[in-house]
Amino acid sequence: MSDNDPFLGLVDDLLRLELPAGLHAVTIEVEADGFAVSVSRHGQAGTATAPAAEREQGPTEKTQRVHATTVGVFSTAREWTTGDAVARGDVLGGIQSLGRIAEISAPADGEIREVLVTGGAPVEYGQALFVIALR
Repeated sequence: MSDNDPFLGLVDDLLRLELPAGLHAVTIEVEADGFAVSVSRHGQAGTATAPAAEREQGPTEKTQRVHATTVGVFSTAREWTTGDAVARGDVLGGIQSLGRIAEISAPADGEIREVLVTGGAPVEYGQALFVIALR
């Protein structure tokens, strides 16, 4: 593990993970305190074959979930719908808790793939609010 940066050490640890028997690929996503990392591991060529339907799909779309940073009531900055473009830092909404509002911002450029919470809904810490397809 890295002595200078615990996040880099976490990435190192994730990269060293072995694939469980019978799996040809694994993706692990970790998000915490404004930091997000996604690590994908693929088995050796020839060790596992993908089903025909999976081979025909082509490349998969990369997405990132936007999570609640606190407990409270979520309100949207505007009415978001699937396909809306967002840029890194765009305010997606806010969570009102104890008289304060915590802004929820887009973590990357992309487009809204799913809106998981409507305005006025109570949310829990870590709850997924949006899914963004990354550009």
